[in-house]
Parts: sequence; C-alpha cells; structure tokens
Amino acid sequence: MQSRPSPWLLCRRTLHLIVHGSRTLARLLLIAAVSPREHRGERLAAEAARLPERLGGAFLKAGQLLATRVDLVGEQMAEALGRLHDRVEPMSSSQALRAAQSAFDEPPRGFLQALTRPPVASGSIACVYRVDLDGAPAAIKVRRPDIARTFAADIAMFRFMARIAERVPALRRVPLANIAGQMGDCLIGQLDFSREAVNLRRLRSVLAEVPGTVVPEAYAAACADGVVTMEFIDGLDRSLIGRLPSETREAGVAALVRAVYHMLFVEGFIHVDLHQGNVYFRRDGKVVILDAGFVFRMSDMARTSFTRFFAGMIQGNGESCAEILLSTVRRVEKNADIGRFRSDLAELVVRNAGAVARDFDLAAFAVQIFDLQRRHRLFAEPEFVFPLLCLLSLEGTVRRFHPAMDFQLEAAPYVMQGLLTAAIESPT
Repeated sequence: MQSRPSPWLLCRRTLHLIVHGSRTLARLLLIAAVSPREHRGERLAAEAARLPERLGGAFLKAGQLLATRVDLVGEQMAEALGRLHDRVEPMSSSQALRAAQSAFDEPPRGFLQALTRPPVASGSIACVYRVDLDGAPAAIKVRRPDIARTFAADIAMFRFMARIAERVPALRRVPLANIAGQMGDCLIGQLDFSREAVNLRRLRSVLAEVPGTVVPEAYAAACADGVVTMEFIDGLDRSLIGRLPSETREAGVAALVRAVYHMLFVEGFIHVDLHQGNVYFRRDGKVVILDAGFVFRMSDMARTSFTRFFAGMIQGNGESCAEILLSTVRRVEKNADIGRFRSDLAELVVRNAGAVARDFDLAAFAVQIFDLQRRHRLFAEPEFVFPLLCLLSLEGTVRRFHPAMDFQLEAAPYVMQGLLTAAIESPT
C-alpha cells in the first residue's frame, strides 16, 4: 500500500507541520501570559493536545501513545490527549459513503444508511459506525480518505531525520534508521484493512485461552479494502475504569497483563497500540481488546531472546541478561569493552529486578539499556523496540490502576511457557 511520497507532498506536509506548530506555540505563550492561574494548566493542556489532531497522521498516533502515560505527562495532559483515542474530528458522511461504495461492488444491506449517521467512535485512521447486519448489531470501521498519503509523507520525514540523527556521535550505534523503517512499515500496515481483518481473527484465536479477555469477531463477508466489519460490543466507556471498585479494576488490569504476556512471550504477536481507544474495561472485570491494525510479528529468534531476557529480569540474573543481549547485537566494534558492558548491564538488571509497578520505570530502563549498548560500542537489535513499545503502553495502565502489581513476576508463567515452546520448536 505504501508509495513513495512526491517532493511536492513532502514540502506541503512539512509546511503544514511548521505552520500549525508555530501557531500552537503562539497560543500556548498567550495562554500562559493571560490565563488565570487556577485555569492555566487545564487550558495549556487542552491547547497542546489539539496539536496532534491538527497535524494528523503519525503525529496523532504519537499523541495517543502519550495519553496512556499519565505518569509522564500528568493528569491534565493525559485527560486532554485522551479524546484522541475515539473523539477525533470525524470524516464527512459523503467521504464514508464513497469509501464503502468503492470497497464493495454492492455494499451489504444497511451499510450506506448507517454511514449517513454520526460515527460511534472516530480515531486517527478510521471512523466506526454501528449497523444492523443480518439482525445483529455490527461495527463498521471505515478508513479515512488520503490517510495513506499523509502517513507516507510522515514516515519519509521520520526516516530522513533518523538518518541525520545517526550521524550525531552520541547516537551512531543506535539503529535509528532501522527502527524508523520498521515502525514505518508497521504504521503503513495499519492501513491495510484486509490484513487487519486477518490479524483480528488471529488475535481472537490467540486470546481465546486467556481468561477475562474479549475480542470481537470479524465478519469476513463484510470486510473489504478500507472497510472492516466486526461484532459490535455495546457499553464500552473508556472512562469506566476510574469508577470501578478496586477489586474489579485490578482484575481487569490483570487480565490485560496476562493477555499481553501471552501474546508477547508465547505467540510473538505484539499489539503495539494498546491505548484507551482500543482497550476497554467492563463491570464484570473483563477487558475488551479492539483493533488489530498496529501489530508486529517477532521473529522466532527475537521472541526467544526477549523471553530469555525477561526470565533473567525476574530472577535478577544480570549476567544472563547481558549474555542474551550480546547474542542479539547486530555488530560489535573492535574497541568495544565487552567486560564492562556485562558488569554494567548486570548491575542495571539487579537494581530493577523485583520492583512493583509503581517503582519500576520501564521507559528509563529501556533508555539505559540502549545507552549502555551505545557507550560500549555495540549495535543494538532494532526489533526489540516493538515489545518495548507494547510494554510501555501497558505499564502506563498498570502504574495508574494497579500500582502494587509485580509487573515482572506476573510474567513468569508466560515466560516459562514461551521458553518451553522455543525448546520444543528448536530442540537443538
């Protein structure tokens, strides 16, 4: 689906970013100067949160991820960014109708009428509408027009900036261009709704054995290019988790954690987009996981290595973790200090092992690992960025709603299952 953006599109997109970024900065300065102190924080957060929506494309995805990290951006900013999950400005009815008519030779009965009504949710890539399909409620997810062109331009800019950043001496051993390339491929993959329908079916199958999780069924006969139709799950409210009794809330968070660990360590099938527009908690303690567009399939080698590293974390075995990372690096420079890397990494692991969610900062931990590899002249494996992104969004939810959870120990049974699976698949 990805096409090389034209120079004209790149110039236009760059100008769009500069104009809206400058206007937002001016508005923020004005608000800071004239707003009453008691409302200043709220107004600054609301204005800053509008910028990702104005920029759209990949920047909107970044805003959605930031909204999951109240521990990093604060309550007011997280609340303001939260509407980017499902309340972005929707496309027009005429745009939705054109998308459905181009996707199907003959749209299923009721589709066109449903698309003339306001969507029930509106995200960065698509709008979702409710329709009666053969007497049962269904959700139609319709891709926004021109989103592929916008994403292609943004990804081209990210790759260009990554290549420039790699020339900075302090970043030369961080595989920024490879990371940007893999991230770009995943983002573009989100726009392939035929692929998403397949991923949704796999996600439903993978999580069928994980208690407390619900994944909607995809209706293959009503899916096409730019349209995914799935089971409609009623009563979803992303703010409900904050009003649930603590036991119910913690049960839902635990179910989500188990689902992620099963996908990560056993299946190597990573859902990278676990924001509050794709994850909903219910009053019965179950968690609903929607959308399977932004997923990544790890190689068997990467899944096994990441699982073994997490096992070392759980055990506080820093030496083992160091050996695993050394086995995955892309390249080692001649003057690399392997012995010092082993000792520094072991110390970092021991320092963080056994910490509960409120005390374990995964973002800082990941940055320190990459920095150790850079300082000791090791070229890191870029594929590990995807499980880290998944765990970062998960960590934000856990730290906010179940801070006493042992984030690492909870993974133990899935790590053991993943290692057993790897041993069976590769007995040598």
